[in-house]
Amino acid sequence: MSSSPPPLGTGPPTDEEIDYYYTPMFSWETVKDQVDSGDLGNLKRHPAMQIRYDKWIAETAAVHGSIVAYLVNVRLGWGPTETRPATPASHANPTYTDVEGHTDSKTLGLPTPPSTRPLTPSLKPPEYFTADIDPKYVKILPNDWPYSIPTSVKHFVFWTRVPIIHPAIVSPKIWKRIEKDGLWGFTGSDRIAEPRKLPGEEDSEETLQLVRDAHKETHRFVLENWPEDLWEVAWFVNPPRLQSIPGLAHGHVFARKK
Repeated sequence: MSSSPPPLGTGPPTDEEIDYYYTPMFSWETVKDQVDSGDLGNLKRHPAMQIRYDKWIAETAAVHGSIVAYLVNVRLGWGPTETRPATPASHANPTYTDVEGHTDSKTLGLPTPPSTRPLTPSLKPPEYFTADIDPKYVKILPNDWPYSIPTSVKHFVFWTRVPIIHPAIVSPKIWKRIEKDGLWGFTGSDRIAEPRKLPGEEDSEETLQLVRDAHKETHRFVLENWPEDLWEVAWFVNPPRLQSIPGLAHGHVFARKK
């Protein structure tokens, strides 16, 4: 006898709703191929979920002033404190800036890192993201509105208050490449992320090492949080020009338990 359909809500979907109403459009192999190719725009939500998401976004932004305010104040808990409350309609506060609009890539400069949300001065943050970063500067959350992927694959986002892509770990020799392609990789399998290059272009061993160095800290972070004896993972960090929340660095992790 078939089970009764779960109630269909309006907010972030439950696992039961995803299983019943939103049949996955992409296989695990397709997800890995898209991450490796950089064609990340092809990874989408189920069309019915996208409609639900768009409505939720509009309603949430109306309540909190912006979706950025909701993310920082509510989901991440990095916004105003009890002694510095923010009203639902306004999130102006000295602990962070409004990045409602997308940052134009031309303003990023070279090799200036992408802008990040200012912190309370007393936090004294590190200059850039590392695998062993203090937990108060990073938070791992499940993606409340996952792409249309198999239910066996979990979609996480790790958010950090400091830049992931930074001149201290990205050489000026490859800055334009990383600014264009971002970072990506695989753990828990034999798959290796191949550097992207133009047709007919060849990389020297020095260039390849610089690319590996740029990926190293994020790759270690993924390994430490999703051990490869337990998980198979595909991960990526969008280049600054494509980040959905400019000024708040983050990376995506697709993880399937072994």
